[in-house]
Amino acid sequence: MSKINDLFEKDSVIRVISVLIAIFIWFLVLDKENPFEERSLSIPLSNNAQVLRQNNLQLVGNTLPLTLDIKIRGRSNKVRAVTANDFKASIDLSGITSPGTRTINIDMPEYHGDEDIFITAVNPSSVTLTFERIIGKQYPVNIEFTGKLPAGYELVNLSVEPANVVLEELESSITKVDKVVAKVNLDEIGDTGELIMRGIALDAEGQPIRQFEGQIPVIVRFDLAKRVPVVAATRGRPGDDYYLKEVRYSLPGIRVIGKKSVLEGITKVNAEAVDITGKTSTFQVPLTLITPNDTKIMDSDAEQLTAEIVIEKLATRTFNVPARQISIYGSDMSGTRVYRVTNDPIPITIKGTPEAVNGVKTTDIVLSVQVNGFEDGRHEIPLMVKLPVDVTLVGEYTVEIVIESTTTETSTTPTPNP
Repeated sequence: MSKINDLFEKDSVIRVISVLIAIFIWFLVLDKENPFEERSLSIPLSNNAQVLRQNNLQLVGNTLPLTLDIKIRGRSNKVRAVTANDFKASIDLSGITSPGTRTINIDMPEYHGDEDIFITAVNPSSVTLTFERIIGKQYPVNIEFTGKLPAGYELVNLSVEPANVVLEELESSITKVDKVVAKVNLDEIGDTGELIMRGIALDAEGQPIRQFEGQIPVIVRFDLAKRVPVVAATRGRPGDDYYLKEVRYSLPGIRVIGKKSVLEGITKVNAEAVDITGKTSTFQVPLTLITPNDTKIMDSDAEQLTAEIVIEKLATRTFNVPARQISIYGSDMSGTRVYRVTNDPIPITIKGTPEAVNGVKTTDIVLSVQVNGFEDGRHEIPLMVKLPVDVTLVGEYTVEIVIESTTTETSTTPTPNP
């Protein structure tokens, strides 16, 4: 007891004990008025996803979290003074260099505020993400048609710009692409020669691939052409005994390029006349076309177009026409004279195209003589020959007519004078 009394008699000891008691009392008061508490915050979570592009990678499936949930602890007034912007948290993707699924740890957030607090929990502490490689592949742009042009029309000088496109996408999407097409609806073709559209990426079954919709701008250029026949006239006449059989063209028709509204009124293209004067054999000649207004001829057609002018010799044919087919005009109508043709049959030669000559029958040849003014006896009288219009007579003909007087009225009935 005496020792304790001695201890309290010393001032320094009393002071220390007093301070400790004061601190204890202060903590008791502080815990009551400003106690410890825990608070949850959602803070921004940044990332460096741009580094994936450097490795030709892209996140697929899940998305990167943009916030991070944390719990902090401290005195009530300190905890309440903290905001989400006082923290810096990030997820580092720089270690992702190949495709696949990876679990990535999230580093403990950094606190940059002035309050005396500490972090007790972080959620999530890691994320599992899947990455896929981005690849590029070049495809030609093909033109495909729907609808139908009117008969005789076609599109020529077709081109598409760009002729090839490079598609960049996830490898799983690129491997689905079978082709890239620009679809032209022929029902909608008018006077324009240019179509601005979007190309379509199709899979092997011809179905559009959604990832590429609206991403392939293309321009399709073309000329509208109409195929029409060529008509080449001729001038002059072939050599004697020759005729123009036909004109044959190296092409069944040529393509005229122009606006649809103009082409609708064109049914043929004329060529400058070909001179056949004195020709006695078939020959070929290039044609000079007369181009309709506001149009042009397809170059390749104009270069290939020639005409074969077929010249052939006229055919001849001889008919033995019986004398009974001769009509006698100008005879004595009194019945006192008899008229008799001594030639029987009469050979008549005609000339014309083989088709025309072969189409003539003996009955188509009309023969007649004029006996007016002739006396009794034998007379060589010109024979008049009438033929179908598409053949001509070769040479001139006469027949011998015997005229005799008779007193017998019934001996011969004269041919009446029409």
